Amino acid sequence: MSAESGDDIFVQLTAARAARDRDRACGGPLDGVAYAVKDVFDVAGTRTSGASRYFDRRPPAGRDAEVVRRIAAAGGVCVGKTTLSELAYSGLGVNDRFGTPTVSRDGIEYIVGGSSSGSAAAVHAGIVPVALGSDTSGSARIPAAWTGTFGFRPTLGRYPTTGMLPLAPTLDTPGILTTDANLLLTTDAVLAREPRAQLDRPGTFLLPHDEYLEGCDSAVLERFHTTVERLQSYGVRFERRRVGVLDVTRALHAQHLAIVEEEALAAYGRQFERDPDVFGAQVRRRLARALARSRERSAAPLRQAMPALRTQYRRELGDAILVSPPVEIDAPTLDQVRSSPEAEDELNARALRLTMPLSYLDSPSAVLPAGATPLQLSAPAGADHRVLTAVAHFAALTSN
Repeated sequence: MSAESGDDIFVQLTAARAARDRDRACGGPLDGVAYAVKDVFDVAGTRTSGASRYFDRRPPAGRDAEVVRRIAAAGGVCVGKTTLSELAYSGLGVNDRFGTPTVSRDGIEYIVGGSSSGSAAAVHAGIVPVALGSDTSGSARIPAAWTGTFGFRPTLGRYPTTGMLPLAPTLDTPGILTTDANLLLTTDAVLAREPRAQLDRPGTFLLPHDEYLEGCDSAVLERFHTTVERLQSYGVRFERRRVGVLDVTRALHAQHLAIVEEEALAAYGRQFERDPDVFGAQVRRRLARALARSRERSAAPLRQAMPALRTQYRRELGDAILVSPPVEIDAPTLDQVRSSPEAEDELNARALRLTMPLSYLDSPSAVLPAGATPLQLSAPAGADHRVLTAVAHFAALTSN
């Protein structure tokens, strides 16, 4: 159903918790701000479901996840826990049991992307101005792109993962989805326990080489170049330069067992072999494929290469920020996704193609709506403030 109505967004509402939060005025930076929580994070008194039958017998959490606790301490009001791709294991946000949020345009239902589908839909629908998501391979950035909201994946370790249901701990991180750049910067400061990013004017921006974007649909690429030209007219400086580490990372991901596949198999493979029907069809297919691939391939070469890849990425970017489309396709319709398992798997692979390499590179990356098309801004690990400052700068330019 359509996200605009609020259907298929929440797994659990937390009305009693919200009432208590509202009564606890603290004068913090998020005082009275309603927020939603992707149901991979513990909220005291609720069961963390991962939107999967696998966790049906899991007891309620005894305490909040640390990121939830930090938002609550800053004055946030928790209104509920949102749906997601089962176990956060898909970039499309489809969940046949707990609901698939969609956006209706001209009577057609379009998916919002995932895995943080419910969190993005809650922000897009105006139910909350900010929501917690997670991002392993693109799970906050893809739905941000397809809903016209702001999404942020930080450097690994910037936000704590205590009380977060893992999918692939090597790459998992909490993420943020929100309505505007100002709230994004405030929420980042709360979660990172750092001063808020200062709005200094950013420097140089890099555009990926043509071959890296050759998988983009022509309409996506055309709108991306139009947005870049508009920003250039405002005085933004772009350079086009080959960032070779992007090609190397993508090739290694294709050649070896993906880290997400290996770690998801370690977490859920035994249960899958004992009782596959405890999982939905999409997760069953992904676990079956990971199991088959694991007999011939390993993720070890990719793991071993990551430190050098991240060093190369830092060297190639320097102080610049990479600007790219976040997703190479527009949001598919729900009918397209449901047309066949093969179509769904192909759409999922394409949805992740531009976000996944940046996860391997531990690149803080933000998605922002920028006129005709969303943009993804990325930098080397640790340069979170640089990315957030650039997001605020671009948002101010494109809002005119």
